[in-house]
Amino acid sequence: MMHFWNVVVLLCCLATHSGGQKNTDFYTTVSTLSDLISMEKLVKTDLLRYVERLKVVQDSILNFVHDKQPYDDLTSPSAVFEYLKHPVHAFHLIKRMTSGLGVIEALINKTRKFDPLVNVMEMRKQRLLPWDEDFTGLAGSLVRLQDTYALDLHELTKGHIRTEISRNRSVPGRLPLNARDCFNISQVALRHGFYDRAVEWAEQAIAKATEEEPPTIPKQKLDTFYKEAIKEHDKVLRTMGKVGDKWQTYGVPVRQRANRSTEFKAQLFDEQIEDDQVTENYKRLCRGEQLRTPKMDSQLRCRYYKGQD
Repeated sequence: MMHFWNVVVLLCCLATHSGGQKNTDFYTTVSTLSDLISMEKLVKTDLLRYVERLKVVQDSILNFVHDKQPYDDLTSPSAVFEYLKHPVHAFHLIKRMTSGLGVIEALINKTRKFDPLVNVMEMRKQRLLPWDEDFTGLAGSLVRLQDTYALDLHELTKGHIRTEISRNRSVPGRLPLNARDCFNISQVALRHGFYDRAVEWAEQAIAKATEEEPPTIPKQKLDTFYKEAIKEHDKVLRTMGKVGDKWQTYGVPVRQRANRSTEFKAQLFDEQIEDDQVTENYKRLCRGEQLRTPKMDSQLRCRYYKGQD
């Protein structure tokens, strides 16, 4: 169990490195993610302080707006004119629109000086906070994790990492994925050439959206993307083949995937192995499967060789 968890963490950490990203692989280790939690606490503190300042400004504005004046009930220009002929009335109006409004202006300007956005932007510039590339990189790592370890996608969207190959192993989680999360991961999978996984994540997004109220992403947008993902999958399959160095498909059109065979026979003793077989063998080894049959093992021989000194 611990071995499986260590491998899971390692794959998550390395996945974004293998994506060819430059200067965007800062948030791919548990230690940097732990630091990010500390930064999140600082950001929350800044935001709460900003909210308190906004409350002061809001209260001042509401007091100014709701402070009823004698001329508010005057309806005719002549009545207003008669009111302003009184010098004390004129004094109060000028005072209200200078010193009274000036207090609010000063509060607004002071609040701007403590705009937390300035700090957030500086934190991002110094890489103390992640970039969008970090987010897409980690989304891609989830897809690779699912693909390599044949994870139960339904359980993964619940936040649990579970595989039944070759032994039933799982790592429980505490936070599920919503429809928009699944949609974002599907988009990343499509960009990275995981056309089969992109379709599956889009289907999970649609299923999640039907359970949400309100949905985190419009169903129409999901349906449109789902159709595009299927179209792209089948196009790649038709023009480029079922699998390559930078892409993979179901090997059959999406609508026919229920009829496909998912079993690969080990060809370890063949001199020529197809690329898709090599990739599948790699994934099976990562999952802890045994590729050699007992008959293959019986043909293995050991010998000792000492080279020239």
